[in-house]
Amino acid sequence: MGTHLHVPLLRRSWLVLPVCVLLSWVPAPTSSLGAIHPAQVVAGPSNEIIEVDGAAMAPDGTGGIVYRARADGVVHVFAVPFANGVWGAPEEVDSEDRFGASQPAIAAGEGGRLLVVWVQPRNVSSAGVTLYELQSATHDPGSETFGQAITVDANVGEPFSGNAGRVEPKLAMSPSGQAYAVYRVMVDECNLGGADSSGANPHNDECRQGDAVVEVRVARYEYLLWSQLGAVNRAPQVAMPRPTPENAPAIGIDVEGRGVVAWSEPANAGEPMRVWSRRLFGSVQGTVLPASPETLGGRPVSGNAEAPEVIVGHYGEAKVAYRIDGRARSAVPVSQLFVNTLASRFDTGGGEFSGPAALPGAAASGIGGVSGALGEHGAYRLGWDQAGAVTLLSGGESGAGTPAVLGSSSGPVLETLNPAGGGTTTWRATAGSSPVVRAREDYAGGAYQTAALAGNVPGPITGLCLGGSGEGDALIGWLQGPAGRAEVLGGFVQAPPTRFGVTVPTGWVRSRQIPIEWETASDAVAGVTYSVFVDGHRLLSGQTGTTARLPASELGDGPHEVQVLAADSLGQGTMSAQTKLEVDIGVPAVRVASIEHGRGVRVTVRDPIVAVARSATRIAFGDGAHARGRARVEHRYRRAGAYTITAYVRDKNGNGATVHVRVRAR
Repeated sequence: MGTHLHVPLLRRSWLVLPVCVLLSWVPAPTSSLGAIHPAQVVAGPSNEIIEVDGAAMAPDGTGGIVYRARADGVVHVFAVPFANGVWGAPEEVDSEDRFGASQPAIAAGEGGRLLVVWVQPRNVSSAGVTLYELQSATHDPGSETFGQAITVDANVGEPFSGNAGRVEPKLAMSPSGQAYAVYRVMVDECNLGGADSSGANPHNDECRQGDAVVEVRVARYEYLLWSQLGAVNRAPQVAMPRPTPENAPAIGIDVEGRGVVAWSEPANAGEPMRVWSRRLFGSVQGTVLPASPETLGGRPVSGNAEAPEVIVGHYGEAKVAYRIDGRARSAVPVSQLFVNTLASRFDTGGGEFSGPAALPGAAASGIGGVSGALGEHGAYRLGWDQAGAVTLLSGGESGAGTPAVLGSSSGPVLETLNPAGGGTTTWRATAGSSPVVRAREDYAGGAYQTAALAGNVPGPITGLCLGGSGEGDALIGWLQGPAGRAEVLGGFVQAPPTRFGVTVPTGWVRSRQIPIEWETASDAVAGVTYSVFVDGHRLLSGQTGTTARLPASELGDGPHEVQVLAADSLGQGTMSAQTKLEVDIGVPAVRVASIEHGRGVRVTVRDPIVAVARSATRIAFGDGAHARGRARVEHRYRRAGAYTITAYVRDKNGNGATVHVRVRAR
């Protein structure tokens, strides 16, 4: 089915008409409709916009998009913050830059923190060579603008030519604001023509045509300061193929600020590129670990291993995915995607890779690179473009599933994961003859919904990017429209509230008002309300806090199952697991029966929940006779008449009472 949904125009002068989204939904018991929000025009249309360069989102749902646009003829970096489900106004990031910026990247921390890095000229050498630097700026929690620029690396251009075209920095930030940047610097372009009087780069005998000496550098960000870890590649002095988007490095970070970096580099000059990796412990580099194989099945791998992707879990578990290009007479004759796994640093073997594993079905000429996400307990999602088809592979500790084809693609496939199950996949596609961004949100249990997102100005789509929160929410950014009328668009995928636990008193509860509490179920857009269910029936609703009291009288004695439902502003719900609650506020029952044709009585003390405390039982028959420590007793009256039986009873949970029963003996 399909429905056109429209969004209201935000009150900003740089927004134009509303845009729309075509939704389709596959229902299942755990699904909710409406979590893929329509696209918003966040900048443009304008002739000055150049490209969208990245999106990032923190676990609390704040984040942003970064893009480049000309201002007064100079290319500058702009960011559009996102918080509480609303896109903010574009903010210039490099306000002190006079010469123009390029290659920006963005990362997000909680509280609205944004970190942006970019490359810009800083000076001209005496030889007339432009010198470049890597700069950064942050939008800190509570601030309204980006702060002053801070230098990450003062020299990122090739010293003889000034070439800084493939620095291509990437960022990874923890929720608390620690971050790593990985980038490349050509330190020698390997001029094979030799030196000349102009002072150009001298001849390098170690290089082949098309080679360069490249350093893969890492810098660490903490508390507004950058510290240099230096070159992390195995042999920075060894020439390798010149930097391209296909051999750019990748980086990831865990919740405690420890990182994993991966890059492509030959083992020796002239050999195929391999993928290598290191753990990063603060400002300390771990050992170099080979992520891709030199041989498979005893045969050499002669194709290049490139396009690394690093996905890091909460506690340091990581996967490094990459592509090995197919070569004749190689152990990999057709281009194939592989993944290698690093266990958590707390696990045995956490310092070594488990070994390269070919992704099932991921072999084809011209196959794209991998995008992925890693969650708790080994759950992961990997997406890629294979011969124009969007392919998704999900797996976990028990292994990988079967790749699923989600649709047709005209570019890279981007992937996030929801810890509760499922995740988001996005790619470029067409609806009819019009370019659109296709977004698909998968839920736990197999339900999913898809949406075709587009702006007001039809036209080509470039710069598609995806930033996941790690909690199931995601920001999507892209540029759409013909030259001169392009718009920067932002999309938002809202996952149901996060999973949470419920706590009730342990053991049998005797209170008339029973306290329960639950963890906060976070949601990226708005507040979450809670409903309390007991044995499948809603007992409380509209709760905004995380504590409540249940009236024991409405529950009844015995064991019960308690669940709490968290619902967000769209009505999407997450139900907690069942928690057992045992209630016992009742007292033992006293039953009196006539025996011996009315001349005697039988007194029985019973408790339907727990055993009777016999030692505390006392029964007075009204004629001076008594019984103690017995839950069942018979007594015969010597004279006819009316008597009052008084029973003092208590159960093993401490619930007690005094019961009076009037009887008549014959």
